[in-house]
Amino acid sequence: MNRILLLAIAGFAGLALTAQQQFSAIYQPSDAEVRVVTTLGWDAFLADHASQQAAGFRLTDIETYKEGGDERSYVGIYTESPLRDSVGMADSWARFIKLKRKMVKSGYTMVDVAAVTLNESDANFYGVWVKEAQPSIHKVWLLDSRETIIKKTQDMAKDRFKIKRVHVLDVPNGEPSFVVLYHFSPVDRFNFLFFADTLEEIRKEATERKKSKVQLIDFDRFREGNTTQYVAIFQDGEYDSEFVTAVPIGEIDAKAISLKEQRGLKLINLSVD
Repeated sequence: MNRILLLAIAGFAGLALTAQQQFSAIYQPSDAEVRVVTTLGWDAFLADHASQQAAGFRLTDIETYKEGGDERSYVGIYTESPLRDSVGMADSWARFIKLKRKMVKSGYTMVDVAAVTLNESDANFYGVWVKEAQPSIHKVWLLDSRETIIKKTQDMAKDRFKIKRVHVLDVPNGEPSFVVLYHFSPVDRFNFLFFADTLEEIRKEATERKKSKVQLIDFDRFREGNTTQYVAIFQDGEYDSEFVTAVPIGEIDAKAISLKEQRGLKLINLSVD
């Protein structure tokens, strides 16, 4: 069953999800119409994606979760845009990199990544691409520890690659892995990675950075041993924004309506907690 949520003049209707599922969301200014689509099953998601393309919208964010049953649910954020997009899934990291290279040859830039653990040895990887007149040079890595991602981000920054997305792949009875996307940019922008042991640390960091004209652009939570950990990406920028986490979709819906009306903010990043 498909339900389309429109972040537009018509408002933002509720997603038909269970009360148990919680989400985190980032809102930023946007003049474009935004749609959020949730679909049960990958084939249904691809069909809806084709419909959104035909209507003049491109996918900018993908998330997936499972609540019983055999089918996964997929949530996509779409933005009104004349640019063409593409979305794909691979059942191994090697196949995902092969897909990434194929898209690069076709002139596409990866703009979002996601992954899900199927069992202790298997995982699915998802990518979202956009085709622009000047594609961005980009790299995506699967990293096996917090220390590795910190070092990789520092090394990439020396070559002017800025961290754009981080998606944590929780492994049953093991340490998490990190799927990390970097974009090359000659512009002297400030992107940085931030880990925290508590949600309060994330909130405090976001508040303090905002005062210094630095914005939260990506967020995820993950298990490390017996504790929940948090990771975020910040980028310099002078604009209004809002961050909410660990709330049901109904609260994200209500927030979207009020933020659009009061401050002109739209939902641009959604993650499944």
